[in-house]
This record gives sequence, C-alpha cells and structure tokens, in this order.
Amino acid sequence: MFTMRLLWGLRLPLLILIQLLFPNRSTYKLYAEALITFKGSLGGPQQLGCSIVKYPCQMQWPCLDCYKLKDPGGVTGKIDGNNDIPTLTPLPEPRDRKPGGRRSSAIIGSAIAALVVLVIVVTVYICLMRVKKSMRQTSEVASSMPSPTVEMGRVNTQHVTAFSPQNTRQLTILELEQATRNFSHNNIIGEGGFGVVYKGLLQDGSIVAIKRRLFALTPDFVVEVKQIAHIHHIHLVKLIGYYEDNHQQLLVYEYLPNSNVGSHLYDSEGLPVGRLNLWRRLSIALGASKGVEHLHSLVPPLVHTNFRTSNVLLDENYTAKVSDYGFCKLQAQVDRAGSSSNVDCFLDPELNIPQNYSEKSDVYSFGVFLLELISGSEAHNKNMLHPDENIVFQAKNSVDLDKFVDITLGYQEKNGARQILMLALLCVDVTFRRPSMAQIVLELERIQREIAPMYSQFNDEIGAVTLGSELFQ
Repeated sequence: MFTMRLLWGLRLPLLILIQLLFPNRSTYKLYAEALITFKGSLGGPQQLGCSIVKYPCQMQWPCLDCYKLKDPGGVTGKIDGNNDIPTLTPLPEPRDRKPGGRRSSAIIGSAIAALVVLVIVVTVYICLMRVKKSMRQTSEVASSMPSPTVEMGRVNTQHVTAFSPQNTRQLTILELEQATRNFSHNNIIGEGGFGVVYKGLLQDGSIVAIKRRLFALTPDFVVEVKQIAHIHHIHLVKLIGYYEDNHQQLLVYEYLPNSNVGSHLYDSEGLPVGRLNLWRRLSIALGASKGVEHLHSLVPPLVHTNFRTSNVLLDENYTAKVSDYGFCKLQAQVDRAGSSSNVDCFLDPELNIPQNYSEKSDVYSFGVFLLELISGSEAHNKNMLHPDENIVFQAKNSVDLDKFVDITLGYQEKNGARQILMLALLCVDVTFRRPSMAQIVLELERIQREIAPMYSQFNDEIGAVTLGSELFQ
C-alpha cells in the first residue's frame, strides 16, 4: 500500500499539469484517483492546504469550472460519494472540440507557409544573381562594342541631342580655367596637332587632358566633335567634352597617366632606354592596331590621318589607346609638334595632297610606329647622319635585320621581334602591297600566341622600374 501511495505521489504533479493542458474525462479520472490515494496517506482533506488546489483557480480554461471555496483549503467536489476531496470539476466536453485536429492543421499550415516563403526567397535570389551577372557582362563588353554608324558627311540630330553623362558634353570656360589654374604653364604636359595640352582637374574630381587651340578656328568644330562623341572603343581615347568661343577651341579627353609610348622606348635624343620587353611592346602594338581597325570599320571608314607614336597613349595598366582621331579637317600642318623630318616620317610618301588620305595611308603610319617599337629608336634620331635619313630608310636598307632590333631585347626575343619587323616592312611598302588593319590585327595576334609560352611567368606590373612619365608628375 505504501508503494502504491509513493507511486501516485510521484505521478501527481505530472497529472496536475496534464489536467491543466489537456482536460478530458480520462485525465480527470487519473487525477481524482491520485487525490484519493493522497487523502488516505495524509489523514484528511484539511491537511492538503492550498498547495494543490490553488493551481486550478489561477487560470480559466475552457473546459474547467472553478467552484467557490467551501473552506480555505480549496475547492470541493464529490468523487465516489466522498464530498471532502478537493477536486477540479470540468464542464461537459463539447462534442465538436478536436484539439488534435487543430494542432495537425496548425502544423500543416505552418509547414506550407514556410515552404512558400522559402520558394519566394530562392526565386528572388536567383533573379538578383541573374541581373548582377547581366550587368557585369554588359560592363565588360560595352567598351569594345562596335560604335553606331557614324556618317562623317552629316550629323544625325537624333544622336547629337541625346547626350548622356557618359558621352561628350559642352563645358564652360570657367570650368576649364579652374581645372587648369587659368591655363597655367605648370599644367602644360605636351603639344600636339591640335595645340597645347594641359593637365586639369574637373569639378567632379576627374583628371583630364585639355587641348587648347587659339585663333586658327574652323566652323566645323562642333559638328566634328558631336560625330566623334559616338565613337567608343577600349583602344581609343575617350572624348569627354569641348568648348568653343570666338578666339579658341578646346577638347577635353580622359587623362592617361603613362603618357605616350615613345616616352618608354627612347630618351630625349631618340635612343633606346630598354624599359619594355617584347611582350609589352607586342601588346601595345596589338591594342593600337585594334583602335585604328575600329575606325576603319565604321561606315564610311574614318581615316586617322595623323597616326604616330606620340598619339598612342598608355593608361595605368599600359593598355594602348589611340588619340587625335577624327579631326582630319582640324589638323593643321603648322601646329604639328616636332621637326619637319620627324613629321614626314609618318606621312605616306605616295600622297600628293592631304585630301587623298586613305586607310592605306594610316597603314603606312602604323608601319613606322612598329619600326619604332622594335628598334627602340625614334623615327629620326641623333645617330642618323643625313637629314633625309629616317627609320624607314634604315629598315629597308638593313642587311642584317637582327642588328635593327633594339639591343635591349633578350636573345630569345629576337625571333618574335623579327616577325614584327617583317610586318612593319609590309606596311611601309607600296600602297597595293600593304595589308589592311584587320589583317595586321590577325598577324599580331598570331605572333602573340606564338611567343606566349616564353612569357608564361610575365607579371603585368613591371618590377622595380617605374614607368610613369615625368611629364605627368
């Protein structure tokens, strides 16, 4: 009997909790039996106190009815004819109440809701990743996409008026004066076919190169600017803005910190300095050829007319970009920098008048550029004794082409340099033998693939040698 009482004593707290949470007839009967057992062991209902019966009266459950207390000891009810046992007296259980069904419905509903939320989150994530990938591909391709058709004879007004922040805009003279500190001599970084070039800082924080031309004006300036504004390629210097008034015209280009290619090939006397290996020179030649080839691919073709080494600029990654394109009507012979012999080296000798410029004239100029790249020497340098002597004359009359190659190049680089030299000689040949720019691009790509294994460990950032031009410091 004692063992039974001990067992019911251990089960009584659990039965109270079950009766509170899951009130029904079965749990009520077990609860009542436990109380009867405890009554006999404790000696009477008055000894129970409020330790048990206080719990039912603290919460109003739907299936319970707390009776009024007959004494301080708790609530009394009748169980098996005994009126002195404190009890919980449940109300009759509603027939339509099904707690188990409701719990199952709640679980199923929660699961479905969680599944729907998960599907929505996954769908949104996939869509965001696709948009991000599409934007990244667009930004990578945009710089090398073919430009829209540019008709140099007339301007499509629909495109001219539809300037976006990425295209050319008209600047004020106040902005340009502030950018160059009132065109200070300390900001001059060079002089080209259009005029003096200044380094400037615009109000939006962008560093630019500003070309200024005084007095020698042309009424076609704005027309040509707006036509060129639609030409975009990764290997062409971007035209950012322009300005014109009664006595000056200005062009604003993106600033390229590593100056022109010549500053990395030869010194002030036109002799080799050996800063670039063959891989770097070939990469520069390939980039410049793609820029010119893009101009020739326009409809109608756009001829550069002033291609030379000083017009091939390098950005911070030494990517070659061609400048001064598209201004054939604005270029004046009197404004071109350098000596007459230096200018003549790049001009096609078969031209009778400047109006006869063609794509093959640009090819000749590109051939002279390749000769400078491979020899490391300026087209007309101090080692040329005769005034009429130039780099084209030397190359065509060289008995041993290996001696024409830059002496700073390594022995293993001679073979690749010789192939580029042979291509250059084709470019400066008579007109009908000259290749097109598209053919030049293909040949340079072939040479690059051939010598690539030799430069498998080549690092794009060239060691301890600082290649930045002193002009830009």
